[in-house]
Amino acid sequence: MPYTFIDRQSDFDALVAKLSSHKYLSIDTESNSMYVHKEQLCLVQLASEHLNAVVDSIAVDIKGLAPIFANKHIEKIFHSAESDIRTLKAAMPCKFENIFDVMLAAKYLGIKRCGLDNMVKEHIGIELNKKFQKADWGRRPLMKEMLDYAIGDVLYLHKLRTMFAEELNKKGKLEEIKGEFAEVAVLEPSRSVFDPNGFFRIREARQLNGRGLAVLRELYICREAAAKERNRPPFKIISEDLMFRLATAPKEAIENLSIFKGMSTYVLANHGPWIKDAIQLGLKAPEVQFPKRAQAAAPDKHQHFEGIRERFKTLKAWRLETANRRNMLPEAVLGNDILEKTALINPKTAEQLKDVKGFGPEKFVLYADEMVKVLHHHSKKV
Repeated sequence: MPYTFIDRQSDFDALVAKLSSHKYLSIDTESNSMYVHKEQLCLVQLASEHLNAVVDSIAVDIKGLAPIFANKHIEKIFHSAESDIRTLKAAMPCKFENIFDVMLAAKYLGIKRCGLDNMVKEHIGIELNKKFQKADWGRRPLMKEMLDYAIGDVLYLHKLRTMFAEELNKKGKLEEIKGEFAEVAVLEPSRSVFDPNGFFRIREARQLNGRGLAVLRELYICREAAAKERNRPPFKIISEDLMFRLATAPKEAIENLSIFKGMSTYVLANHGPWIKDAIQLGLKAPEVQFPKRAQAAAPDKHQHFEGIRERFKTLKAWRLETANRRNMLPEAVLGNDILEKTALINPKTAEQLKDVKGFGPEKFVLYADEMVKVLHHHSKKV
């Protein structure tokens, strides 16, 4: 299907002028988080009634799309709207009105294979090319084959939307899912903030003594600085496994970095100096200890937390039964976060669930009374 590649501002502005009179707009994005230190929005793919376009969002200022996104008379169609909306909001100030997420719709219809390629093949009979799924979209120039791949992610969204909306309407779920779309539309943008204590989360870190942790911390912080300087993701500078190995034997590392598994000739040549500096800092710094875990809870506190855990299990069982009855995927009924908040509150009336974030008025009407009843029944058995 023909499409236009737009990398000039004048062409983009002309495109936006046309879109303002359209009824719907299918949207997808491509970023380069696997290749740079700070993710950059690289492409925005658009498909509407009479046009298909791939916009180079590195070459073009795309803020002109903001009024389209906010226009409640133009439906914005996504596959996995959460990801794209967060990415677009991080790239520019914007808000979204009137969205439709075909992946969320599929979950409401009980479709287990919700990937776009699976759904296009199953429901439209076309096989999408996924060759460039992990491509570096920040590189220029872009090959035509990559652009062909990119436009494929929006060409069939409207057809899927029409099919799924009709089925949702037949099953009485269309109004219900609109409430969830509204919740997705107001999600906050993606924000990536470096946590200097993130080294505690490295899988093997608990195997290290205080000195080893001090070295690991310095390696972790210095790796972030190196990644920022070179505009590369931290994991592409040196791996967590290599940092752990260096922290287990820092004195040996100072003597000879090359004996460590993962210390390739490339890593040694490009990163050897700062790695040694970081190890030296760690050897001189005060030892580091893991934050102390909370002491064992008193019997009444233990009972309290055990009660929350059991109520959560009860609600998960109710959700599964409800999903089977309504022919939906469980996560389309309610997310784990809402079940956890409900288990914590342990409501005695439905009214107590009205302020639970993410519940939404439609789901409140559908499920609040049921959840209170199932928890009441559970408490009588305990």
